[in-house]
Amino acid sequence: PETGGVLVFSFIGLATEEVEIGSQSVINMVMTADIRQLTEIVVVGYGTQSTRNNLQAVSTVKADAFANVPAVSPQQLLQGQAAGVQMVNSSGVLGSAANIRIRGAASISGGTSPLFVVDGVPLNDGGNGAFSTAQGAGTALNPLLDINPNDIESMTVLKDAAAVAIYGSRGANGVIIIKTKRGSDGKTRINFDYAKGFSEPTNVLKYMNSDQFSTFVNDWRAAAPGRGNAINFPDEGFDWVDGVLQTGSINTYNLSMSGGSEKTQYFVGLGYHDEDGFTIGNSLERLSLRFNLDHKIGKRARAGVNFAISNTFSDRIGAENSTYAPLTSSYLQNPTVQPTDENGEYVNTGFIANVIAIEALNDNKFWLKRNVGSIYAEVDILKDLTFRTEVGIDLAQSEERYRDVDVLTPGGEGSAFINQDNKWLITNTLLYQKEVKNHSFSLLLGQAYETADNYYMSVGGTGFVSDQLRNVSSASVKTTTEANGTAWAIESLFSRFNYSLNNKYLLEASLRRDGSSRFGADKRYGNFWAVSGGWILSDESFLSNVNFVDFLKLTASVGTSGNDRIGNFNSLPLFGAGVAGDYAGLPGLIPTQVPNPNLSWEETFQTDIGISTFFLNRRIGLDVNYYIKNTSGLLLNVPLPWTTGFSNRSENIGEMENRGWDIQLNATIIQKKDFSWTTSFNIGLLKNEVLKLPENKDEDGRDFLAGSTAQRAIVGYTQNSFYLIR
Repeated sequence: PETGGVLVFSFIGLATEEVEIGSQSVINMVMTADIRQLTEIVVVGYGTQSTRNNLQAVSTVKADAFANVPAVSPQQLLQGQAAGVQMVNSSGVLGSAANIRIRGAASISGGTSPLFVVDGVPLNDGGNGAFSTAQGAGTALNPLLDINPNDIESMTVLKDAAAVAIYGSRGANGVIIIKTKRGSDGKTRINFDYAKGFSEPTNVLKYMNSDQFSTFVNDWRAAAPGRGNAINFPDEGFDWVDGVLQTGSINTYNLSMSGGSEKTQYFVGLGYHDEDGFTIGNSLERLSLRFNLDHKIGKRARAGVNFAISNTFSDRIGAENSTYAPLTSSYLQNPTVQPTDENGEYVNTGFIANVIAIEALNDNKFWLKRNVGSIYAEVDILKDLTFRTEVGIDLAQSEERYRDVDVLTPGGEGSAFINQDNKWLITNTLLYQKEVKNHSFSLLLGQAYETADNYYMSVGGTGFVSDQLRNVSSASVKTTTEANGTAWAIESLFSRFNYSLNNKYLLEASLRRDGSSRFGADKRYGNFWAVSGGWILSDESFLSNVNFVDFLKLTASVGTSGNDRIGNFNSLPLFGAGVAGDYAGLPGLIPTQVPNPNLSWEETFQTDIGISTFFLNRRIGLDVNYYIKNTSGLLLNVPLPWTTGFSNRSENIGEMENRGWDIQLNATIIQKKDFSWTTSFNIGLLKNEVLKLPENKDEDGRDFLAGSTAQRAIVGYTQNSFYLIR
């Protein structure tokens, strides 16, 4: 207008700006985010929270952070991305399990891996069942091996008690929630990508060639009497390290299609991964298909499907520290020894196995078929009240075939192993959300039931008339015929309450009650809880003039969670039949395990204090958390006097503590129209200490629990400390 006036700029999520027009004909406005209306959503257990009001210690890694990373498994996408999360491969064998620790290990002999939840379905534990291997690979499989990383939308790590208590008996080691991609309104979008990679070993050690070795041995013999005469070594040797190494290759293909209308959205993803390792004989192939569908039924109801199917094949090798492992064996082998004779035929090289022959002649093959999915429906019963029901499955079947040929094992040896893990679950929730003037609250009530059964069959035999016969049925002597099954179940009730006053004083409380078939009759049910509070200081008047601080929030939480990673029947009196109960060739039963009706969960009590802030127009963000995790009632095998007839029994005894800092820093260095530069830094500081163990004194008078000949848990020291000769 000719008289000037005020021009108002407003946009969702950005701070409203007012500018006097005056005589200006052109006005340039740079708008900034309104932290008070911060509505970015983070995934939490059984729901979501706004970033502003979230009181839980969580770290989220979104798809744009790993869009160009051709990872084999989802765990690799977390590497270095989240404070307090450590990811280390357990082995160089392709497809082997990754060791993930969230704020340190919360157990000594129980499971230490986090609970994985994919689109609402808690997955089967990778430490047993279809993800264990019976033969020479010697390492458990990755429980997320079947998931195509290209299908992942986000990965959220739940760390403190406020975040994990809602998962009760399985939350002590943290929870990782994986959300897969979904469709959206609009035209169909088709995406195809291909990635090519190469792999080589690092820090390959040099060792003597045959000439150096023969000279060394004969010089040593000549240096002192009694060591024997010089040895005539072969003129030619063999470089075993070079013989087992190769340049590995990785090929990944991904094709996806997504789109939909206002009522129906869909996502379809097809992936193929093909990889050869940097040692001979090790390869991996995975074919995966994912289908996600969301549909609106009228104005008040919704339904959907999440389904994934995969088929994985692996040509396996022996794990490290085994004489059947190519790289380990190559360093142990005498460099004057040849893998073949003068006729080019493979030879048996004795205790240090001929790994060249093993990978050329033997079979060590593994197949995994897996279906993971869920169907959900939700309806708005009232304006503020929503009911949701979800049924999920995790069906896995693995098959392993092993064949050792005559030149390596006289007569040959073969075996086959089939393992089925089937899991079903149902979850029902009611969510009530309400705002009344300056008060806002929500209440979640839920019920869940999960059950799983495992069944396996194993056969083995020796004495094959020909190496061309690869099936166990061709063995003349059957050495193994075994079939067995097991099952477990867990039922749960849970709730969470959230409240905020003036959108700056925050409170959250959660409670879960779990009943598990794994624990004793007197301790079958357990309660887990958490309480947390938050204060958004940046909304207070005393910080209104601090212009460089955009957002500042303090949080604190306390609570408990549990760990149920033990065998399905550790609390029961067990008897053995078959071979165990054989009595002079007649069938019989013998007691194999002493009962413990009081066996229960390990319980972790955790305290967390945190600060979250943005400053300099949100150019810099900082999250700092200090925590103390104390695990009591450790599940340990306590030695018994041999006069009882048993060596040990499972008991809840022992205590361990983890304490430390999680620090995450994010910064936008440059933000221009055509160029941006963002960076992030995180660090975790952790101190672990064993506080209490069963009475079992070492020579220094300290209680200890031996994990191996070289490692122990010792009161006053870090778990798994090396215990060696001084």
